[in-house]
Amino acid sequence: MASVRESVRNYWSQPDDRGSGDPPGVRGGRHDEEILTALVDSLAERGIERSWIQAGRSATLPGAYGLGRSAWDLAVIKDGIPLGAIILKSLGGSSYRNNYNNRLQELTSIAFDVRRQYRSHELNQLQPCLGLFFILREDERINIPARKPNDTYARTGDGLSYKERLGEAFEQFCEDGLYDKVCYVSSGGENNTSLEEPRSEMSIEEFVKNFAGKVASLAETHGTTGITAVTFGEMLSHRSDIHEVLTGLTSTPTGMLAAEAAVIRRRRALLADLRKLALAENTNETRMQKALEGQYWIFGGQYIGVAVRRDLMNLHQHDIPLVYADRSLNIIELKGPEAPLTRRPRDNHLIPSGAVHEAVGQCMNYLRTLDEMGAALGTLHQNDLNLNYDYRRARATVVIGYPGRTAHGLATREQIDQTIRTYNAHLSRIQVLTYADLIDAAERALAFEEDGNQGDGSA
Repeated sequence: MASVRESVRNYWSQPDDRGSGDPPGVRGGRHDEEILTALVDSLAERGIERSWIQAGRSATLPGAYGLGRSAWDLAVIKDGIPLGAIILKSLGGSSYRNNYNNRLQELTSIAFDVRRQYRSHELNQLQPCLGLFFILREDERINIPARKPNDTYARTGDGLSYKERLGEAFEQFCEDGLYDKVCYVSSGGENNTSLEEPRSEMSIEEFVKNFAGKVASLAETHGTTGITAVTFGEMLSHRSDIHEVLTGLTSTPTGMLAAEAAVIRRRRALLADLRKLALAENTNETRMQKALEGQYWIFGGQYIGVAVRRDLMNLHQHDIPLVYADRSLNIIELKGPEAPLTRRPRDNHLIPSGAVHEAVGQCMNYLRTLDEMGAALGTLHQNDLNLNYDYRRARATVVIGYPGRTAHGLATREQIDQTIRTYNAHLSRIQVLTYADLIDAAERALAFEEDGNQGDGSA
């Protein structure tokens, strides 16, 4: 514990080594590293296994809102299950007034980003212990009562000094469940080596003791209830944004493999349901579109997501506008699985049905509009909607029909595949797929990923 106090005491006395581009009063680099090293030692002294503790870039938890990882300064993860995390922040310098609100907003969003991942009933019991370690630079100005703003909104700590307002805000953090434990200290002063703990319940001693106790209790609970990385992965696999959640679990091979395996099993079940749905007599385009909503991974790993709007072009409503890594688009046009795929004209050779021709013609109009208006709309969408897509030379995919439905009884699966393949060979930027093709390809991809996860994790 003495090492933590000493590193905090000297926090502001050392020259800043992060470069001139950092905001005034913000510390980092070896200043933070010394405190984190001391915290790791203190937690280990209180029974937390060092192998559970991650610091620096590897200290991440599941993130939300497309951010992927939620970055923390220290994370405690046992067998792939997050038990706790600590964020280290500081405030000081001549611009502390301007940074005060920014710092509180930042701390709020960091904690909420993690709490959001555990909203479900199953995951709520697994919430990690979140800790805040905050260092305020001691200065006579932080003890002067702040002037109340000229507006009608009451604020936490109105009329108090900045040092007191921070204490009030941190207490509210704990009451609202954003953070479980808070350490609030001030250091610096005239000789740069002072150390004060404005609130006894937020002292260094109380913080380390309570954080370590909560983490140890969570570890014991997980062991008693039989929660493992596998069951944790099963719970996570029910999240619709699982691709984001998984990025926070790469700290241990066990946790990552278990979560990936759970996702693969869930996706296999989804594909089985999609195949049954496509073969059902009463299934139409609307039902298939609803079943595929949010499941863009089925179309392949070259896509990074779905465009946020379906009406990117005037007069057009796209079913699934997929986004490639280079920000270009592939417009997915879904038709009913009951739609006929082929017909036999007078020369007795199979050709694509009228439904296929009509769907391809519809996509041609989409691409023509993108070619003619894409440049102007790209600038407009960037400026007004903050959408950064590249509309030049977009592509399109038609998903239609399912071989084996009664409408296709006069042709075999092989004959239909050959007809569609011949048709695609004469198309440039449009591809036609059957629902069987789409589901088969996704199942093969999952089989490959599952084979890749069969190792024992050793290298």
